[in-house]
Amino acid sequence: MNHSRLFLRPFGLALVLSLAAGCSSFLEPKADPTRFYLLSAPAGVVTVADSTQGVSLGLCRIELPAYLRTPAVVLRPGGTEVRHAPAARWAEPLDQGIARVLSEALRAQPGVGSVVAYPAPRAVTPAYEISVAVQACEVVGAPGGQQARFAATWEIRSTADGGRLVARGAFEIKPPDRTAGDMADLTTGLGGAVADLGRVLAEALPK
Repeated sequence: MNHSRLFLRPFGLALVLSLAAGCSSFLEPKADPTRFYLLSAPAGVVTVADSTQGVSLGLCRIELPAYLRTPAVVLRPGGTEVRHAPAARWAEPLDQGIARVLSEALRAQPGVGSVVAYPAPRAVTPAYEISVAVQACEVVGAPGGQQARFAATWEIRSTADGGRLVARGAFEIKPPDRTAGDMADLTTGLGGAVADLGRVLAEALPK
């Protein structure tokens, strides 16, 4: 009788069972940690205004720097370093989200009657066209946690006289520190900053 074979049989069986258990664990579906976020203003920031007789606006361009043209929420831990949040994604292209929140915020301002996002129907000719060049829309490191940083430059032009420039400016607010890693709170902070830009643009319109 080959005693070595008798010894190896239970060992081999144990090895096969162990491998089978490992394969079963490997093949089990893993929970996807990815979460998707909509850029939106905090509740109560955008309210309905009586603007039936207000001016018409065209939101003609939202420019993003190349590093922000990504589905991931961008993190800036410090200096020139740029990271992508490992499990935080925008639910729509970021430029479209900014345009949507900005349109909602502008419509809520006194004196604004309508806002159309370009490309607009040919029959629609707004009184003024707004273009925005985003400089930052990201989560940055801060001593007290993280901050939602949004910055942009903007222009308003009149369509009545060949696109004459009527106002331009730069926008950035000092955001408060927020809990690090709370992407729902941080992305809401970004949405609130975009809504604040809408108020600034409405105040810059010719009176």
